Amino acid sequence: MERVNLLINRFMFVAMALCPWPILAQSEDAMLPSIDLAVVGPMVGTSFSVGVQLKTGVSVAIDTLTDGRLLGRPVRVSILDDGCTKAIAEKVALDLVQSPPAVVIGHSCSAATISAAPVYAGHKVLQISPASTSPLVTEMGIHTIFRMIGRDDVQGDMAAERIARLHQDQKIGVLHFPSDYSIGLTEMAISGLRSRGIEPAKVILSSTSATSYLAEIQELMTAGIEVLYIVGGGLDTGVFMRQTRLLNAPFKVISGDTLVSSIFYEAAGVAAEDIPFTFPTEASQLSSAQDAISSLKAAGHEPNGYILLSYAATQVWIEGVTRAQSLEADLVADAIRSAPINTIIGAVSFDAKGDIQTSYPPFSWYVWRSGERVPID
Repeated sequence: MERVNLLINRFMFVAMALCPWPILAQSEDAMLPSIDLAVVGPMVGTSFSVGVQLKTGVSVAIDTLTDGRLLGRPVRVSILDDGCTKAIAEKVALDLVQSPPAVVIGHSCSAATISAAPVYAGHKVLQISPASTSPLVTEMGIHTIFRMIGRDDVQGDMAAERIARLHQDQKIGVLHFPSDYSIGLTEMAISGLRSRGIEPAKVILSSTSATSYLAEIQELMTAGIEVLYIVGGGLDTGVFMRQTRLLNAPFKVISGDTLVSSIFYEAAGVAAEDIPFTFPTEASQLSSAQDAISSLKAAGHEPNGYILLSYAATQVWIEGVTRAQSLEADLVADAIRSAPINTIIGAVSFDAKGDIQTSYPPFSWYVWRSGERVPID
């Protein structure tokens, strides 16, 4: 036994002499608790491309941390699917808060965000949505919620202004779908039209995930609609547009931010070309964005859609934590509001409700041309 102990002691002495610090450092590192960041959005289904963009932007932004650490601790990212629905989003939120993350980057669909937000707030979890545009998101009185995108009341009024300016004397139609996002943005746009003395000649509530919209298209054509404002998911709108082309429908189409999705472009085909739609103002040409854009491209990602917004959301959280030197949601929220934050989309600040403020307009007009999103006006 003495001989065995002697051999063990000699082995340990040699090991420590050859490598004394790495063993100790590894042991200490293993004891440091990770900081959990949850990305929540639609990771499967018809809106999966939005979820992919969210997790891509967050992942590349986290890679900019020195050694992947914040406050000296490693950051661990988890990805969760909310199905872009209220019930699943609330279930995901309830599961998450059993072991609360420091922050949730998400959700994307407004209904999902609104459903989950009270759960996060009740458990002191900071939430930053890169994509939810419903005004209600920041009208709930939650101190620890922020969004990186403009509101539907602004987006809807922009649509109304464009229609009034360019199509004042034409017959206007509106087609939307039974989702909180679609109904909310539609109401904002119709309100904006009426405030400008325009009453839509036809308003149609259609069905989601339908294989055919031929009946709706025929109804619009029979009513003599010349300009249609359509508000719906990327896939539904894409299928609708493809079928309008098959029927040679004569009306022009205007739409909202969901048309930024590649799903829309793929579903619509050539019918996607030159349809004006609103989306947050392009900020990728800013000098502050160039390093991040290079990193995204090096990782094989095009810096478009919600990738930049989720990247910026992560930057906002990192800066808030750094300023507060804390992960406590209320302290981080105060720190985020305390001064503008430099991000990939420029310097941003937030009002008391959590709505983003930038030096440029929250939305601009775009069209698809040959697979590229091109600004117009």
